[in-house]
Amino acid sequence: MDFFKKINFIKVLKIAIGTGISIIIAEFLGLKYVSSAGIITLLSIQDTKKSTIKIALKRIAGFVVSMFIAFVMFNTIGYNVPAIICYLLVFVSICIFFEMYESLSPCAVLVIHIMFEKYMNIDVVRNEALLMLIGASVGIILNMYMPRNLAHIREYQAKIEDEIRIILDKLVVFLKDEKEKLDYDFDALEKIIDDAIAKSYTDKDNILSYDLKYFIDYMEMRKSQIMVLRYIFMQGSTMNSRPAQARDIADFLQNLIPKLRESNNVVNALLGLYFVKEKLRSSELPKTVTEFEDRAILCSVLVNIEQFLEIKREFVENISEEEKKMFWK
Repeated sequence: MDFFKKINFIKVLKIAIGTGISIIIAEFLGLKYVSSAGIITLLSIQDTKKSTIKIALKRIAGFVVSMFIAFVMFNTIGYNVPAIICYLLVFVSICIFFEMYESLSPCAVLVIHIMFEKYMNIDVVRNEALLMLIGASVGIILNMYMPRNLAHIREYQAKIEDEIRIILDKLVVFLKDEKEKLDYDFDALEKIIDDAIAKSYTDKDNILSYDLKYFIDYMEMRKSQIMVLRYIFMQGSTMNSRPAQARDIADFLQNLIPKLRESNNVVNALLGLYFVKEKLRSSELPKTVTEFEDRAILCSVLVNIEQFLEIKREFVENISEEEKKMFWK
């Protein structure tokens, strides 16, 4: 089963069918070396639309440069291996400098065709240009269909928000009951967020009409919040007792849990947290060392809860009105 999960069958079909289509088109046009058109298509089909278009444009630009270099080398040295070596020395250097690595293989193959022809004129260049255009164009056309992960990203969002509610609920129970322990698998949740970020980047590069940076920023925001919650759990696990003030924090969190939705700007939550902090500040001084230590931990927990909320507030402030209309339900 793992074997089938790792294979992108849509990409496999695109490569197989696209290679065949390019060869058929090249044969129909009466071109020479028709298999090269199929190979260029094979190399052009990438995981995203944007990367496919970007690579195709680089290869076309590389082709123009390679033809000029080949013309100079063949007419200076002759149609032989030394000319190919000199061509590659120059062309590879240019590709490395301008980061056009994707142009190396297909352009070199097309130039070798010219070496075999033993001459270079408009018809020969036209043949190689059509091979490049057919291969690149078929790759772009086939990659215009790309399954979207948007529904999966929304599922990730719901899962992450549910897990944050579970984490906060555990914290509420812990603050109310000295017998409770703080325990949660933060590593597993961070793995879910990393997967969601990866899929968000993929979807962003597959949708040319609008930018999905919003989802990437959203996932990064939740990841930062999870880091804060992990630290709160580390702090809380060192508490020996539950001072009376712990219940005030628990009540605040219990009221916050139902409001943990994507569009909440947490302004009211920050205001409510301010009153909790003021109440803690005006409380009687601790009477024992243990109470003093646990009160100090509670103060630190409050600071981190405020940071947890500020992360969300900053995220909401940086969202444009257009993004709110497009992505908020």
